[in-house]
Amino acid sequence: MKPVSLSAAWTETAAFIQRESGLLIPLVLLFMAVPLALMMYVIPVELRQMTPGAPPPDISLQPSALLVMGIGALVIVVGALSCYALAMKPGISLREALILGFRRMPHALAAGMIIGVGLGIPLVLLGAASQALASLYLTAATLFFSVKFLFLNALIVGVPAGPVEAIKLSWNLTRGNAGRILLLVVVMTIPIMLVQTVAGIMLGLIGFALGGGDVARQAGDIGGSAALALGQMVMIVMTCRLYRQISPTV
Repeated sequence: MKPVSLSAAWTETAAFIQRESGLLIPLVLLFMAVPLALMMYVIPVELRQMTPGAPPPDISLQPSALLVMGIGALVIVVGALSCYALAMKPGISLREALILGFRRMPHALAAGMIIGVGLGIPLVLLGAASQALASLYLTAATLFFSVKFLFLNALIVGVPAGPVEAIKLSWNLTRGNAGRILLLVVVMTIPIMLVQTVAGIMLGLIGFALGGGDVARQAGDIGGSAALALGQMVMIVMTCRLYRQISPTV
């Protein structure tokens, strides 16, 4: 595959977001930030503070919490796929993007399950032997999968490809560009995490001043969710610009 240009993709991303912010920002706030904040609200603190690779605490979730988390996750997937549609298909309306995102959701979920099984089986085996090894594997595998499957949803929306085909194509499209894509993932992830943390702290402090600890946690969740959703919007548009460099006819 031909080398991708991160600087060119960033320039195009900034221009696209500036031009289409009226569609992108409401979409990601409503379909990604709001359901994420609701999911955070119903997740017990013990689960949110769980160490990756560690066994889950003995906590039973209420059926209502499971329902909110399930519906919220589906809405977020639709929102993300709709954002891909807006970034990849010039002239598409918000309504058309949402319909396309909803129609491609089963394919994205199937691909995610396949990848999740591939990631999860070694994690369980390593976790039974050593939590340290499990944590190390999870970090390395997450980075590796983030690189190899960066274009997964772009393929599911843009081709459109089925789950297995999208996995194969995404794996092949990253050949020769793994280093650049890894740099992109790291450079984008760190600022997004920092902004998410700062937004959560700032709104949390405001919430604490207004209503105490409970309000602070809820306000922090809202701020962090909004920052994460906006960061993901930038990452999605950037991914689509890189994808068009590799597959300009799609």
